[in-house]
Amino acid sequence: MNSTTKKVVKKQEAQIDSHIFWPACIIVTAVIIVMVMFESQTQAAIKVAFDFVTNQLGFAYIWAGAFFFGAVLWLSLGRYNQVRLGGPDAKPEFSRLSWIVMFFCSGIGTALIFWSSIEWTYYFTAPPFYLEPKSDLAADYAAMYGMFHWGPLAWAFYCLTAFPIGYAFYNRKQSGLRLSLGCAGLIGDKHANGLVGKGIDILMVFGLVGGIGTVLASGTPMLAEAISRLLGIEHTFKVDIGVVLIWGVIFITSVVLGLKRGIQRLSQINLYALSILCVIIFIVGPTFFMLNSFTNSMGLLITDFARMAFYTDPVGKSMFPQWWTIFYWAWWAAMGPYMGIFIARISRGRTFRDMGLTVIGAGSAGCILFFVLFGSLSMHAELSGTFPVLDTIANESPSAAILGTLEQLPLYNVILVLFIFVGFVYSGTTVDSSAYVLASVTSRNLSEGIEPHVANRFFWAVALGASGLVLMNIGGLEPLKTASLIVGVPLMVVMFMSFFSLLRWLRVDHPELQPSSTVEVGRGMAGKASQIRVREPVTGAK
Repeated sequence: MNSTTKKVVKKQEAQIDSHIFWPACIIVTAVIIVMVMFESQTQAAIKVAFDFVTNQLGFAYIWAGAFFFGAVLWLSLGRYNQVRLGGPDAKPEFSRLSWIVMFFCSGIGTALIFWSSIEWTYYFTAPPFYLEPKSDLAADYAAMYGMFHWGPLAWAFYCLTAFPIGYAFYNRKQSGLRLSLGCAGLIGDKHANGLVGKGIDILMVFGLVGGIGTVLASGTPMLAEAISRLLGIEHTFKVDIGVVLIWGVIFITSVVLGLKRGIQRLSQINLYALSILCVIIFIVGPTFFMLNSFTNSMGLLITDFARMAFYTDPVGKSMFPQWWTIFYWAWWAAMGPYMGIFIARISRGRTFRDMGLTVIGAGSAGCILFFVLFGSLSMHAELSGTFPVLDTIANESPSAAILGTLEQLPLYNVILVLFIFVGFVYSGTTVDSSAYVLASVTSRNLSEGIEPHVANRFFWAVALGASGLVLMNIGGLEPLKTASLIVGVPLMVVMFMSFFSLLRWLRVDHPELQPSSTVEVGRGMAGKASQIRVREPVTGAK
């Protein structure tokens, strides 16, 4: 009985793949050490890389965003829209609400609270399309532009790789949740499991560590500022470290509970707390300004969507699209494979149509809600003279501006406690899901019913926290942005590869869904075709 129990436990945890884990570990550790020891040189190198990528390769990110968005819509609405992860009889592992909350909380984190509150200030003072700074029209575009950057195109980056990775894992029974295995249909199983595949996975690990480090680097000071105000203490770097330790405790608890009772439970708790916080802010804040701003922003977003999606400003060189749109697309590209793996893992039983439309629709709607509430609140405080948001950002910090705006509201003490609680749960969920994906990528023989080893997940959580602290320590918006920009270039190529890999699999596995000329040929060989397609694991059409 004891031996049987031990075998079951052993089967539930995948072992570490040393061929991926150690190279990735060494690279990440080496980069962190270099950034700490050679801070000034790092910033100089980052500036050179940023200038090259944004000035010369910005168009690649712009076209990638448009292509990925179109590809997700085609998979969701085209001939393969009823292909189901896990096969035609697979049932969803999570309820719809839990599923949506899990991928939303894991993909956004505290960075959304931070940027939705103050992103408009950058657009207001340095607007796009050569608008007059601080004008009424600049305010209109400032209220809307963040919704564009966190909207459908952003979630297309997040969603695209979920299709090939999920299909490879659940339908083709590949033993692993890896970006490389999602490319196997194009590069072949030999290369996907060989040096090429390991290089792809190591690159993905590096991109995720940089991307999550950026999220934590922007969200942690905001939480530290909130705690400092709640306790009446000075905001120092030690408080930042304390914040990281607190969400570390949250993460450890989640690891012990596992995926369903850990990440799922944290996400549900966050939903309830966040709902209460949003309702309070909506009621006690400038409600009608929020509603009117949202309505106006939707009109601008719809009418100017294509213009913003392809805006590069090659003649005027204002650098607005480079500093914002291209940066965001690079950030989403760096985070995309991670979210693709996580969305794929929790989407068993979902059709392509359900997965694509829900991720883009619910993800965009959730982000827009944050900009309507937190962004409109902050903008109204500045424009009405209730609180000097711009001056506070310039003389103190963005975090001080965010908390100063909330401080003007009734029920401030209740809002502050909820704000801190939501921020910590958000951070814990983001780190836990990121560590889960990193552990999945660095595990071997991972299949349905088997989870990555707890020690593997714990290590990556520590690595993510360390990278966040390093990024905060070297300071400045420029290094934060470029950390994502650099790795986004090769990862975009790999994301393209995974999409065409999926197309090749779908053509082979679902000949009945090909154009009519192909179907006519199949009808004449119905008996033979049914014998050829006995590989039941690859079926997925309903």
